[in-house]
Amino acid sequence: MNKTLYPISKKIPWYSGLKHSWQAALRFDRSQVTAVPAIRSTIVYVLPLAIGVATHHVVEGVSIAGGAATLGAIRLASPYHARIRTLFLACIGIALSAFVGSLTGQIGWLSVLLAGIWGVGAGLLVALDLSATIVGLQSALALIILSHFALTPVQALLQALLMFAGALLQTVVTMIPSPWQRTGPERTTLANLYQTLSHYALDVSDEHRGQHMRDALTKAYTTLSESKRESQQGKLFFELLEEAEHIRLSLIVLTRLQPHLTHDEITQTTDRAYVFQFIQTAADQLQTIAHTLNAPPVRIHFSKTSHADEHLQLMKEMLKVLRAQEKESPYEQTLHQFVTYGNALRAQLQKVSSIVTERTPSFGRPSIHFSIPRPPHLQIHDTAEILRSNLSLRSTAFRHAIRLGIALAFATALYRIFPFPFQRGYWIALTALLILKPDFSTTFTRGIARALGTILGAVLTTLLVATLRPTSDILVLLDAIAAYIAFSILLANYALFSVFITMEVVFLLTFVIPQPLDTTAYRAIDTAIGSVLALLIYTLWPTWERTQTPHFLEDRLHAVQNYIVAILRAYATPDTFNISKMDGLLRDARLARSNAEASMQRSLQEPERYRINTDVVGGLLGAMDVLMRSGLVLEAYLIDNPSHHALPAISQFTENVDKALNIFDNAIHERKKTTSLPDLQQAFRQLEGASKPLTQQEANTDLSVVRTEVKQIIRTIQTMYQLLSSENLSAEL
Repeated sequence: MNKTLYPISKKIPWYSGLKHSWQAALRFDRSQVTAVPAIRSTIVYVLPLAIGVATHHVVEGVSIAGGAATLGAIRLASPYHARIRTLFLACIGIALSAFVGSLTGQIGWLSVLLAGIWGVGAGLLVALDLSATIVGLQSALALIILSHFALTPVQALLQALLMFAGALLQTVVTMIPSPWQRTGPERTTLANLYQTLSHYALDVSDEHRGQHMRDALTKAYTTLSESKRESQQGKLFFELLEEAEHIRLSLIVLTRLQPHLTHDEITQTTDRAYVFQFIQTAADQLQTIAHTLNAPPVRIHFSKTSHADEHLQLMKEMLKVLRAQEKESPYEQTLHQFVTYGNALRAQLQKVSSIVTERTPSFGRPSIHFSIPRPPHLQIHDTAEILRSNLSLRSTAFRHAIRLGIALAFATALYRIFPFPFQRGYWIALTALLILKPDFSTTFTRGIARALGTILGAVLTTLLVATLRPTSDILVLLDAIAAYIAFSILLANYALFSVFITMEVVFLLTFVIPQPLDTTAYRAIDTAIGSVLALLIYTLWPTWERTQTPHFLEDRLHAVQNYIVAILRAYATPDTFNISKMDGLLRDARLARSNAEASMQRSLQEPERYRINTDVVGGLLGAMDVLMRSGLVLEAYLIDNPSHHALPAISQFTENVDKALNIFDNAIHERKKTTSLPDLQQAFRQLEGASKPLTQQEANTDLSVVRTEVKQIIRTIQTMYQLLSSENLSAEL
């Protein structure tokens, strides 16, 4: 078994899973501090409160501030229009939930029922996307809080409108960006993509860099899929994304050719130096592009001596030298291919540089242009169908929804139905809502962070109130400070966020419930109860990642199979090659890879007895990555040689590969060892024999390109066969 295909983590006992949660709860990520955006959020939050205090309309000011606070800490990295949609839907959800909660607050059993329904709904929305999750969470928060204040229908409507006004005000102010901020997420994502490409270019074979590359591409597709593609800027962003994919393919091919030109002393020293320097210069150019994308979108005019022009000119000169040495090289054909793909890479970099500097390409053959279709989830995004497909106990989202619904209903019943003296009992439900997540690690990390942060926040608030005995004006100031810090550090550390959000809420409620000492004590007690309740419910009915990882592994295998088979069939019948279709298959494969890897990493943070066998799962993921790299090399050749000679002899090999991957799929699905595989070596020999009657140079070149990758595919499939040949496969998966 090859354990080098994927990094294997050390196995640890149950308590180490909790230890990981503890360490994660205390970890502070400075890069996630949002100090500047928090200023605007805090102003919007404090302004209505200050006006309400000054004009003696405290209740109205608190209501509007409460609506603004619900959206004050939200940080979305999605494009401008997607952010507007999410925040506006959250406003509607908050207002509707506030109305329903305050209207039904007088009826105990109905409050319990509604809390359960809202919990199930919020849990199911996790199956859609982050935006839907935010809307569901904020709506449930509003329902739980307002159910504590039993109001008449008119009062409930007024309260809902005031909270809607606060949330809408926060949305409007948040969505007034400068021209740079308006396209900030797209430019930042693309800058990160080209920065990652720069590192990737220096060592394509490095698995760590390869994973970063896949993640960057997936994030870029996800971000741009929500942008306004019809605009001029949107078209340029998508064009940059297309070229990044082309550049990646070119880099893979050049890296595959590089060892043949640098591995022995026969190759001239100048050849080796120019090959290495060419790749380094390409990486430098990608770095320059990334820096340009990160700069504000003003017109940038490079001088003739700019770094961008220097890099491209240097690449041109190096390719000229290598081309002149082709005839003298013992690897003439390989060197010729390197020069060909080097020219393609240089043309791609020239085009990207022209786009980011608002210039028109002035030289180099234009790269093949194709339109990236919307990702499948945006082409056929049927919310009802997605939710319907998740109505199964196999679904992580559905299990999470049931857990959350039960937790919120029971937590509400504790203070609405049962005779327990919880004067601020809705904090039990609030805590359970904020802690319970679909997976073990996040749930326990949030539970520890929330409990620690809330108790500490309660203590600090008590000390401040007891020591300062603040007036209303001072209370507004203290609330502003607490809110600003909370808004700033939400993504950096959840425990510290819980400290200051506790202080902010207690200070705010003091304006309408002037019992701060009691309030903080009750909040600490109720938060502890809510934390224990959430963790207990998850422990009684957990969703161990081990039950989910095989499904993600199957999805990854399906995606790899579809891509590899489609590429190989395009060599047999060139007319079937469709670059847009291949692009869609690539996106599916990347998304499946991200899901499978994330699932495996989550499993490693769970107790050992529930953990997957990382040797098998990690090895399979690594093997699938190797298959994908071979497919990318083969696709790169097809893109640059659209009229390549047909190789019908590859058809049998393609069908055997398809059958072998189907066998692996059945083994994973049924948790049973693999059966015998089709004879891939015989199919390969038939492919090699097909070259003998061919005399055309183009056909020979095609076969030469295919042969190396076909051998790699055979070796990788044999490795996967060994990984899935264990008699105890059901226990390992």
